[in-house]
Amino acid sequence: MGIIRVLPEHIANKIAAGEVVERPSSIVKELLENALDAGATAIEVEINHGGRSFIRVADNGCGMNAEDAELAFKRHATSKITDISDLDAIASYGFRGEALPSIAAVSRVKLVTRPAKANAATEIAIEGGHILHVKEAPAAPGTSVEIRDLFFNTPARRKFIKTDSTEMGHVMDVVQNFALSYPSLRVQFKSSGKTIWDLSPASDFMARAEKVLGGDTAKHLLRLDAEVPGIKIHGFIGKPYVARANRSGQSFFVNRRWVRSIGLSHALQAGYHGLLMHGQFPAAVLFLELDPAKVDVNVHPTKQEVRLSHESEVKSLIKKVVAERLIEEGDISPELRPFKEPVSGEIPAGLPAFSGKSDPVSLYKSELGTILEVGEPAVMSGAPAAKARPAEPEPMISIRNQLKITKILGQVHATFIVTETEEGFMVIDQHAAHERVMFEALLKNFDGAGPVARQNFLMDEILELHPRQVEVLQSSLPLLRKVGFEIEEFGERAFVVRSYPAILEKEDPLAFLKAYVEEREDGQVKTRLEEHREDVAALIACKRQSVKAHDALTSVQLQALLERLAQCENPFSCPHGRPTFFKKTFSELERQFKRK
Repeated sequence: MGIIRVLPEHIANKIAAGEVVERPSSIVKELLENALDAGATAIEVEINHGGRSFIRVADNGCGMNAEDAELAFKRHATSKITDISDLDAIASYGFRGEALPSIAAVSRVKLVTRPAKANAATEIAIEGGHILHVKEAPAAPGTSVEIRDLFFNTPARRKFIKTDSTEMGHVMDVVQNFALSYPSLRVQFKSSGKTIWDLSPASDFMARAEKVLGGDTAKHLLRLDAEVPGIKIHGFIGKPYVARANRSGQSFFVNRRWVRSIGLSHALQAGYHGLLMHGQFPAAVLFLELDPAKVDVNVHPTKQEVRLSHESEVKSLIKKVVAERLIEEGDISPELRPFKEPVSGEIPAGLPAFSGKSDPVSLYKSELGTILEVGEPAVMSGAPAAKARPAEPEPMISIRNQLKITKILGQVHATFIVTETEEGFMVIDQHAAHERVMFEALLKNFDGAGPVARQNFLMDEILELHPRQVEVLQSSLPLLRKVGFEIEEFGERAFVVRSYPAILEKEDPLAFLKAYVEEREDGQVKTRLEEHREDVAALIACKRQSVKAHDALTSVQLQALLERLAQCENPFSCPHGRPTFFKKTFSELERQFKRK
């Protein structure tokens, strides 16, 4: 007897379901696509427990008669394809004919559907792929699909579903993107009995964006419109200073189909070249209208990935129009300018030693005042310019008694510091170096004997987060309170912030909290450190007032920065793990130039 066999149908169906149904949001996506293909103008989405226990999607579309309703649960059944040539220019959503049978194979489903001209609706109940009943039922024209107990018969799949708030966030992403793509659509979304959105038809995409994304976000968006033969792009992009720590703020649509595309994301990022720090990602909602014959949507079971026959042209156009729109806007990145606030008094030759007991605000100003005080930039040459040198000869700076700096030569492109050492030379990344200095100073402040100094808001501030981010902040509340924040939960998606660490007095504490949550979202912790308090210190050190690339520093400031770096417990890397410097010996230079 051979070893190859045909799987039983019930096993094959469960395997096929795994290709289409990844999590509750996968079901919502498939059902929304079916509703749009049915010509719906109003859709209701309701879930309980993040969609694990209950999902309902109802629409006012064309509905189905009894015969079609039963056929819809057969594999490979579809109303979208009649000939193989139809695959060359697909303009519909749910053409595969796999969604309903896949969903029914791993859940308990009830479908109620009625065409407008029919006297009664058809109700079909299915459990684990087996039809329980087909009967008439009273219902308004349209289709309603209820899914209960997802993966009840595949416990191995069920255990991989995340928490309710995480799954609810993924469902919300799906509903949000469909609402953005179809502003004329009436959309209602409820979670555990609470109305999250009740969106009336909007006049255009921007009006819908204001309702879905919120006014605070929408006011930082720039409209985008461009067209060349065969390609049309429209939508909106975020200003650089509202960039995020991940790509969660990016949505791409190809012929109204919401897709995930790293290629398009890279093209968008390229349009912001020089305007964003490493690890920052712009927010954008971009709609691409292309010839359907040049788009292959049949490359992924969930149809969330597409293949473009002329992707390089599309990416080049995105990069070009995004860059041009940002230049056209002009003053778009105030936070990217070097920090040049003067600090009174003379600049000391080095930074004062930090005991951990000083006032944190004074310490912070002392750090910044020493390193970022306005002065004459250092000159890159064999020796610093005379007017930029300290009055006394520079002392030797020793890093862990392993590396001795004998001379500071200057800056390269106001980003890297070049020094001479006893054995050769060393190049220091000034931003990474100051991150390390600030990070260790902040940790000592957080670990001080007394309470961390706080600053109260004049009026309590409300921080509203994406549902997927709520759990992230909830788990971090004890730590954030310890370092100086006073935060309380305020409703399902909001938090009230009453005070913040005084060390952030020149910053936007709410923007800091959003950046912190984004860095921790989905486990994408950037610091590679174990303790969350170190994440807070690292984020303050990096995203707030640390020396940045392109900050011109005086020779005194360079000296102060390097002396403080040498005092650090770990001077070799920034909190994110990037090296602060690299060194070359004189012998290596001689070999490079073939002197040896």
